[in-house]
Amino acid sequence: MDIGWRSRMVKIIHESVGESPKILDVATGTADVSLLLAREIPTAVIIGVDPSNNMLQVGRQKVKQQKLEKQIDLQLHDAQDFSKLSKNSFDAATMAFGIRNVPDREKALCEIHRVLKDNSRFCILEFSEPDDNFGILGKTARMFIRYIVPFVGGILSGKPREYWHLQNSIKDFPAPRQFGELMEGLDCSTGTFRLEDLVQMNFGSVQLYVTRTVRKQEEI
Repeated sequence: MDIGWRSRMVKIIHESVGESPKILDVATGTADVSLLLAREIPTAVIIGVDPSNNMLQVGRQKVKQQKLEKQIDLQLHDAQDFSKLSKNSFDAATMAFGIRNVPDREKALCEIHRVLKDNSRFCILEFSEPDDNFGILGKTARMFIRYIVPFVGGILSGKPREYWHLQNSIKDFPAPRQFGELMEGLDCSTGTFRLEDLVQMNFGSVQLYVTRTVRKQEEI
């Protein structure tokens, strides 16, 4: 299911870019999305960034095994500080299951906006608790996320603390519409985002936010 969610995001990015695009993959972790982007868009150059060097090392091994070193470059960066990345330098960006764990989300989103070109597509894939629009299925999914996932995941992985953190961070994340309004209401120095689509999957427990950058007039 996770591969399917990420693949859907990658295809939406592919639809929005031209030849030889430069794509930023924020919170790349072990480079799963970067690898999907490279396979989906063979002419793209992908910069994957993450604050965890240990995860990047795993990602670099995967990139090397698939012989994609010329297409994917994994770099150590915190999403709240892209000062080493050039302004207006990327044609699109992705972020899968990362924004939920960023301490200052607005700062990170504005940093991403700064390095994207005008009218560039930015997709965020993230968990949230299902709302009441999904009825009994949504309530079932909510209970599954709150109790079954941390319990079973903790047993299978031997790391229950990490799985309870996952559950708590999902519970504390804004509702889908609220987060979409947050993105559109940003007042970054370079502009804001326009929410083009909000795709709800897995009975409302997974959201795909499809946005475009809108530049301030003086920036254009």
